[in-house]
Amino acid sequence: MQKAIITGSTGLLGMTTARYLSDAGVHVLCIGRKSLSPSEINDNFGDNSTYLPLSMERISSLEKEIDQIKWDASNDCIFYNFAWSGVKSLTDGTFEEQMKNAVHAANAVKIAREIGCSKFVNIGTLEETFVERYLQNKNLPYNFDQSNYALSKLASRNLCKMTAYLEKIDYVHSRLSIPLISDLSKGTYVASTLRKIFNGEPYDKPTNKQLFDIVLTEEVAKAFYLIGHHGKNRADYFIGTSKPNTLAGYFQNFEQYIKGEMETPLSSVASSEDIFDSSELKLDTGFVPEQNILEVIKRIGKK
Repeated sequence: MQKAIITGSTGLLGMTTARYLSDAGVHVLCIGRKSLSPSEINDNFGDNSTYLPLSMERISSLEKEIDQIKWDASNDCIFYNFAWSGVKSLTDGTFEEQMKNAVHAANAVKIAREIGCSKFVNIGTLEETFVERYLQNKNLPYNFDQSNYALSKLASRNLCKMTAYLEKIDYVHSRLSIPLISDLSKGTYVASTLRKIFNGEPYDKPTNKQLFDIVLTEEVAKAFYLIGHHGKNRADYFIGTSKPNTLAGYFQNFEQYIKGEMETPLSSVASSEDIFDSSELKLDTGFVPEQNILEVIKRIGKK
């Protein structure tokens, strides 16, 4: 992989991955809806980056756009699709609003092939796996309250996979549970709750019994770098630690470690669920997470 295109590059995972690839010497074309200054582009994405403000609604015009800025997608270019949008958050909105993302992703597969990319990597979520299993077996519980998002993510995977087959471009799917930035400066409910715990503030303990797998964003970026180099066509990789826990379990472990009641917050819940199995990713790419929530504690503890 000498070059990469990243849609959704101004989001948490897109930006982290773009920066990781850029620092590794990959020439990255970062695509997003926002207008950024030259200094913001360099600060966010690194020296080997070019930024193109382009919405996913206009992704079919990408070939014309890169011609205008004289950016060549040849020389083993990998297309990463991180782009996804809701109304106020990624997961909200009507089914019609969420499904637009799936159509945009399929169009991105087409344009990736047209401009000469050799591989298309689509970024999914574990929620699509939960809803897929529920659809296959209604006896399984399904408690996620954003089914429009989960169904649209599942549709995106299937649309992209079929489009890639027809367009004759390698397609790799990926799924994550909860990515966490190590300084807790950005993110969702999990990051804000961990900040509260670290600062000794009260927090509402979750009652959801669903298992999650928290993985640091730096590790996710590393995984995508390796997938770009070694990911196999039609693979469906789970990126995580393979040590799931409930949110309540994560928070309790973190709290106990902060108080000095346990040596390391790494305990997990034994699970026979193969959805948390990252062995295929390790086999194909050599990816093994090297950091964990302990790193979060060390980093924010130094501030």
